[in-house]
Amino acid sequence: MRRNAIALLAATAITTLAIGGTANAAATQLHEGQQVVGQDVQPGTYRTDGPRDQDYGSCFITWLPYKGAKSSELIDIQSYTGASFVKLNAGDVVDVSGCNWVAE
Repeated sequence: MRRNAIALLAATAITTLAIGGTANAAATQLHEGQQVVGQDVQPGTYRTDGPRDQDYGSCFITWLPYKGAKSSELIDIQSYTGASFVKLNAGDVVDVSGCNWVAE
């Protein structure tokens, strides 16, 4: 019985690796576009040094009511023009435009 369990675990591990691994761990850096906190990115405080050259002087984080929502359905929007911090909670749905945001 134990040998069968070990064989099953080994086969599951090989299959999992072959199809791309288990669910990816939530990232610690925000990316451009929409993401769900706690699923796509980790909850917590994120920092930025401010807008990059291609950000035209500011960047934005838009809070949305659900994944797939349009910007016109926003709950809140914040503009950032310099070094900044933002706290994101599990379940938040955000749309990020500009800046490099890294978890603290």
